[in-house]
Amino acid sequence: MAELALIIGNGFDLDMGLPSRYSDFADSPEFHDLARRMHNMYFEEERENSLVLQIQKASYNSNWFDIEEEIHKYVVNHQGFDENMIRMVRSEFEHLKKALANYLKRITNNYTADKNKLSTYFYYRLKECPLTATEIYFNYTSPQQYLKMPLQLEIFNGGQHWFTYVHGSLRENDIVLGCDLQAGEQVNRQLSFMYKYNQLKKANHIARNILEAKEIIFFGHSINEMDFCYFREFFKVASAAPNPIRHLTIITYDENSERDIKDNIRNQGISVSDLYSNLWTFDFIHTKNFYEKDESEVQKWDEMMKRLLTKDRQGI
Repeated sequence: MAELALIIGNGFDLDMGLPSRYSDFADSPEFHDLARRMHNMYFEEERENSLVLQIQKASYNSNWFDIEEEIHKYVVNHQGFDENMIRMVRSEFEHLKKALANYLKRITNNYTADKNKLSTYFYYRLKECPLTATEIYFNYTSPQQYLKMPLQLEIFNGGQHWFTYVHGSLRENDIVLGCDLQAGEQVNRQLSFMYKYNQLKKANHIARNILEAKEIIFFGHSINEMDFCYFREFFKVASAAPNPIRHLTIITYDENSERDIKDNIRNQGISVSDLYSNLWTFDFIHTKNFYEKDESEVQKWDEMMKRLLTKDRQGI
């Protein structure tokens, strides 16, 4: 049974200093080389139906974009392909995943995290945590790699730590990239190889591990619609529990990202007000304000770390 559930998203890597946004990848030699090959080898009709070239166009037309959202748009808007076109798209998709993996391997190779960053400090302090913990990664990267820490089950100060990579990892050479069905959508069977559920290969017990934990920390995860299926049961239970037993901390960049997360949760039918009513503590920590030495942020951080480093805590 995990006492601590730590959910890590891309904001964690960004805080460490890694250029790991999809927009960073879209501006990389790996992606540009792939797009150039697609453009040069295709006829006009094939270019119009190219997944990679659609993603490239979206990256040019927007200050911010999400490759997985573009994959979703592609799956929704492209029907009735013949077998040759399906083979073309499948090949592009595999090359896209390989290019992304190669980009991330390049930027993480011999990378050393900034020790002055909250994410780095936090991860080192986890070694002192006596709690049994499950660490759930939505990134492909492994912070243990560039922090020179163990990659498998480890015991830190009496607390066992398990590592789960929801969408695969670079060290396993198996990453999951794609989209999920949204409410009311029909399966596009021709392109269903791009649905995430068709790429998953083993159970991860995420819902159980988060529900069992009394200390839940999201670090750098936007709790977006694409991933909410993993958290839905926890938020339903936590928002309706009359006996507060859980601490929930969401570490994010600033007040705007806090509002986005709350809106995401509310859009999934979960009352944010009920979370404040039925959790023992519910805090947002803004890394931007922490670096600016905001006293309120420092206090929330200190209180969270105190709970993590001792078992003598309220609600645990």
